[in-house]
Amino acid sequence: ALAACQSEKPKYTQLEGQAQGTTFHITYLDAPGRNFSGQVDSIFRLMDRSMSLWDSTSIISRLNRNEADVVVDEHFSAVFRRSQELAAATGGVFDITVGPLVHAWGFSYKKGLPPPDSAKVDSLRQIIGFQKIRLENGVLQKADPRMEVDMNAIAQGYTVDVLAAFLEKQGVRNYMVEVGGEVRTLGQNERGETWRIGIDKPVDGESKGRPLQTVVPISGKSLATSGSYRKFVERDGKKYSHAIDPRTGYPITHNLLSATVIADDCATADAYATTFLVLGLEKSLEIAQRQGVQLYAIYAGSDGVLQVHSTLNEQ
Repeated sequence: ALAACQSEKPKYTQLEGQAQGTTFHITYLDAPGRNFSGQVDSIFRLMDRSMSLWDSTSIISRLNRNEADVVVDEHFSAVFRRSQELAAATGGVFDITVGPLVHAWGFSYKKGLPPPDSAKVDSLRQIIGFQKIRLENGVLQKADPRMEVDMNAIAQGYTVDVLAAFLEKQGVRNYMVEVGGEVRTLGQNERGETWRIGIDKPVDGESKGRPLQTVVPISGKSLATSGSYRKFVERDGKKYSHAIDPRTGYPITHNLLSATVIADDCATADAYATTFLVLGLEKSLEIAQRQGVQLYAIYAGSDGVLQVHSTLNEQ
């Protein structure tokens, strides 16, 4: 009987569902066998009330409408501060004020819009810029009331961090939290191995089965991927990437198809994945090295064949 008990594998709990317009999967080992689904749902609702552009009553939606007396919560404040730090570190490539340009190019809730002309882009660029917003005593100050804040490029990663922090506070030391492809892990999986996370092969549209480019082992780290190969609009036979360069106002045109970042926290990984997709390979490698994050980049070679540049084994 003793031998049987010793050979019995620990039982991991799995939670999955839909949230934040995507799917989530959480796997964790908890000795008491507790089910945290209620608490997880509460965290998702809390994040949505703070930073969801799809919730008209959220803090961020009310701020974008310039409603009076809106005081931000601790989560909005934390994401805002981190976003401004990343904006400074990337020379403004990561910029949470880029929303009006995203809308104009048809990458938000208004689909099928004709691409903006140069005059429209130039006009919108006047209300873009992370230096033009600040928080004072919990109140968002804008240089221009037409400015909007969009935290979609970091909020999902931040949500993963909040969920992971909750699990750790409960004493969980082995977990994998994934929301919409953004991942954070700790410890080992149910097979007693380091967690193994797949990186999708960059193929147009939603490929059946979503073939993997590679699988990477991570523990105590976070992973996020941003790609230009699934999210795009096509007009008059031309594809426009969803990644907008706030410095120019236009979608990216370089050959980097997918940027996967491994960092200590998922908010940082999420934000840098978006940033690197805008920057392209060469400049991304410079920032990755300077900021101490790891990059797995997939790009199209001159002959159209997929190429990989990875720093995963360099740190």
